[in-house]
Amino acid sequence: MTRYKIGVVGCGFFGSSLARELAAHPRFELAMLCDRDFERAKDVAAEFSATPTDDHDAVAADPELALVVVATPNHAHAEPAIAALEHGKAVFVEKPLAVELVDAQNMIASADASGSPLMVGHIMRMMPGVRRLADLLASGELGEVAAIETSRSRWIDTDGADPQWWKLDKSRTGGELTHEIHELDLMCWLGGEVTAVSSIATADDGFRNTVVSFAGGAIGRHTISTRSHTSSWELTVDAAEGSVHADFHTGRVSRLRGGRVEESWPIFDVDAENQSLIDSASRTQKYNSGNGGSSLWMQAAIRHEIDEMAAVLDGKADSGSPLTYARERALVVAEQVRLGGGEPAALSGSAK
Repeated sequence: MTRYKIGVVGCGFFGSSLARELAAHPRFELAMLCDRDFERAKDVAAEFSATPTDDHDAVAADPELALVVVATPNHAHAEPAIAALEHGKAVFVEKPLAVELVDAQNMIASADASGSPLMVGHIMRMMPGVRRLADLLASGELGEVAAIETSRSRWIDTDGADPQWWKLDKSRTGGELTHEIHELDLMCWLGGEVTAVSSIATADDGFRNTVVSFAGGAIGRHTISTRSHTSSWELTVDAAEGSVHADFHTGRVSRLRGGRVEESWPIFDVDAENQSLIDSASRTQKYNSGNGGSSLWMQAAIRHEIDEMAAVLDGKADSGSPLTYARERALVVAEQVRLGGGEPAALSGSAK
């Protein structure tokens, strides 16, 4: 069984979370940690007896590394990812793939040219209950999909946040629709190629509704809010022969026909992990700190993600892997929203 050496670029909250789970995984050896803040890289690398650096080109050029994980701020994903791909490395990029669609397309073009896998960390795709939902739809058992609705509405507490923190800078995050791309991604992943986009929002962009048309005839509606005093976190797919509904507040996915539940399953198979998701869904989201550990459900989702990384590197996951399929499709929608809606350009490499 091959054990792959890896390097991680970006040692902030999520980069460190990924590094921790990768270091504990039997299929990977954490060899290099990179951050533009060399002291931070040294601190994180010391935890894993890895080599620290502040030069992502050194990570890309290291001949011993099979995989480079990019977990920098969103706007800085492209440069280290392309450098690694050009050196023949497999690359995993934390979501979103990029802020600008052109950067995402350049990354995909580099992957195509090198023949190396480019994976994206749309982590909600890796939740076991969501994967089962996707497999059910792909089987055709529910018939043709007619509509998909996703929502993520909550109150984000920014009190006490450092005004210089990158997560409060839309030029670096891409804005809420891009940075919190999870539910929009689920809709686009399940819906297929996007043909038209329209969107409306309040003046402060605290509430936004986006409507999407898909090539197969389905429609999608995505609701996102950071200023809602109530909370909604859901995915619903309506098809000809039934519906599936994931409620992340209850940690359950239900299959329905005629408005009646025929079957139900948990989003995480382990009770403690599922309860952690339920607990997280009920708490106010805080943007006032970049520190602290990941919740139990997030750790579990990362482990499922890492299992899939190994399958991709082993060549056991085909082009339909949740890490490699429709990597930038939701970014197409986000860009069209910024441009005012309409018909998006053709999806470059969306099914690869």
